[in-house]
Formats: sequence, structure tokens, C-alpha cells
Amino acid sequence: MTQAPPPPARPKFRVPVLIGAVVFAVVAASVGWLTAGDDRGCTAEVPAVFSHLYRISSATMEPTIRRGDWLWAERRAYCTRDPERGDLVVLALPAHPGTVFVKRVIGLPGDRVQLKQGELYLNGEPVRHDWIESAIHSSESGEASQSARFMETLPNEVRYAVDVADPEAPLENTEAITVPPGQYFVLGDNRDHSLDSRMPSEFGLVPRASIADRPTLVLWSADKSRIGLRLGARP
Repeated sequence: MTQAPPPPARPKFRVPVLIGAVVFAVVAASVGWLTAGDDRGCTAEVPAVFSHLYRISSATMEPTIRRGDWLWAERRAYCTRDPERGDLVVLALPAHPGTVFVKRVIGLPGDRVQLKQGELYLNGEPVRHDWIESAIHSSESGEASQSARFMETLPNEVRYAVDVADPEAPLENTEAITVPPGQYFVLGDNRDHSLDSRMPSEFGLVPRASIADRPTLVLWSADKSRIGLRLGARP
């Protein structure tokens, strides 16, 4: 009586190899170069990579987004619609190759934007500005500084917190700027520590073609209570 041949051996997968393959597939699906298109954030003129995942390396958007946060973004969200006041946007500027910024849209084309004593004005009218709290911070050198936190409410009812350390600082007292067609005025929520449209020679107004991704979720944070926090929800 002949014995049946043994079944063919099943391929063995090592767990690290499988995990590596999954990670590679996710990264490959998430990261891509901007390709040629129109001027709605989908143009090949912007020399940057837009992806689903961003790690924040500065405090310019605190308290909304904190240093060290990992953000999940809706890729190319602004390829199909224009940004609105209060939207969080991912920017890649030709003047800063290799750097990706996250800022908040404040002024649309045609708007007149100004800051006075730390308060935001749109088209000559003050934006609602409600005090939340004040705090004293100590730097690594031991020097103490005070800042105040306010809730700003834009005309379209989008609300968000901003930090203002010195209402007398030049960044908190600007000339009125009228936003030309095809450009946007953006600010950081941490007003005294943000490179943004208040600095014409260093940052300036943002071309429409530089806006593509929209941050939507805090995927990871040192503050575990912030994990899963949704960003930029409309009222």
C-alpha cells in the first residue's frame, strides 16, 4: 500500500516582515508628489510632498495644535473647494523649499486684515475676542513671561483659541493689508511666535496654488487625552 505524499508546506511569514510590508504599503499610499493640474492647490509649481501624515515640530499653532503632535490630513482637500475663513491648511511655499507649514486662513481674496493691540480686525470690524485665561511661563533659562489666551470668533462663527504674549509687539500691531485675488492671509494661533502673513518679506500672503491638504485629526500626542481630537470642524 502506497502512502499519500505529504501536503505542500505553507509559506512561513515572520511577523517583522509582515509588519514592515504593511507599513511600506501605508506610506506608499499616503505620500505622493503634487502633479500638474489647475491653480487650486494641485499644481506642479509647488516643490513639496503632500501626504496624509504630518509631525508638528514647532509651537506656532498652539494651543490648537501642539509641538510633537502627529496630524492626519485629508489629502488634496482644497483641490475641489476653496479655503474658508478659519480653515486649517497645509502650505508649501516656493520661498521655503523643503518646509511644510500648518496655518489658519484668516483673510480671503478681497478682505482687509489688520491687528491692533493683539486684536484681529476684518474689513475694518473687530473680530469677537473673548478672554479665557492668563498664565505665567518659565523658559529654560528661568526667565518668566506672561501670556493671555483668547477665543476668537470669525464672522462665519468659526471659533478657536489664540495665545497673545505681548499686545504691544509689532506682530500684534500691523498695517491693514488688502488680500489680492488668488491669495490668502494666514496666521498662527500662537500669535507672538508664528511666521505668517504678517511678515511680507519672510512669509507673506499665500498663493492659492500652495494650499492642498486639510488637517483633520490628532493621530498621536504626548498628551494622551488629545489623541483622536478632530480639527477644524465647521460650526
